[in-house]
Amino acid sequence: MSEKIVILRTKQVCDLCGRRIRAGEKCRLIRDDFMPMLSFFEHIRCPADMPVKQPSHPQHPMLPSHCNP
Repeated sequence: MSEKIVILRTKQVCDLCGRRIRAGEKCRLIRDDFMPMLSFFEHIRCPADMPVKQPSHPQHPMLPSHCNP
């Protein structure tokens, strides 16, 4: 898949959140290399995208523990 940031000439719908991307706005264009007729549009900063949050607790059970020899 190839990815490029473009400025839209027409309105498109974001494939992540389903909201409109306005004409003249920068967005991410993703195109499949093997089937170039498939293209996807995404906001640069999609409002539906979840932020990554690092847990503040040092003994969080999902974090890998340190190896003590």
